[in-house]
Amino acid sequence: MPDEPSTTAIDPPQKSLDSMRRPDALDRSFEGWSEEVFAMLDRLRAEPHIDQYKKEKPEVTEYLKDPFRRYRDDLVVNWVLPNRLGFETEKYVFSRLLKNDFGAGGCNDNLWMSFYRPETRRLEDVQITHRVSPDGFAVGIYVGSHATDLLAQAKSRIQDAPATYLDLVNPLLQRKNWRFYTHGRSGGSKTKTEFDVPLDHIPDCVEGANGIYVRHYIGREETLNLGANLVDRALDLVFDVWPIYRFYLADAFA
Repeated sequence: MPDEPSTTAIDPPQKSLDSMRRPDALDRSFEGWSEEVFAMLDRLRAEPHIDQYKKEKPEVTEYLKDPFRRYRDDLVVNWVLPNRLGFETEKYVFSRLLKNDFGAGGCNDNLWMSFYRPETRRLEDVQITHRVSPDGFAVGIYVGSHATDLLAQAKSRIQDAPATYLDLVNPLLQRKNWRFYTHGRSGGSKTKTEFDVPLDHIPDCVEGANGIYVRHYIGREETLNLGANLVDRALDLVFDVWPIYRFYLADAFA
């Protein structure tokens, strides 16, 4: 009798891109983002405070949080489950609109999500992020200051194999609407250094960075036009950054 297919979850970094699969026809519940959600996020950008959030709260659920959950579910059904990826996909995968700013009452104008490995936490893992904002939608990979050990590991691997890293990042930067950037602090102020063309060397800003992004941006109009097909596009982008994810984390790059 042939062996039954394994249902054991795979540690995500050990899953190679070549072995990754996706359905020929996606099973989707996400219907696309609406004009209403962008109008609401515009208002939160103009008035980034809890008082405005309270005014928007019914629409926050209907136009932002509920559709985002359906988008999340589509990633699970069409990507995580078929590939048996051992991600946490339910608990604390979403960011918050309200800021943790010691009672100042600030509010963000964007919401993002990322699956993470269950032995860690979302902010403490390398994140493949999905973000909706007044500007549109973005998908990319990030390793940041809350993931102290992993950020140090990523920098070490970049330093040890700069040509390999550039071979992963530069093909993306050759395409439209991809960005490589770092953030950090200098003299008490936040800094950001951004590149939108291929790199001929590892930028000096990487060494002192508190976070490293490689991200693709989909403008607001295109996001609306994509509708439910945003899920298809997002999966393409996840596959695009997967080799970088493995570079940061997989044993093969240790």
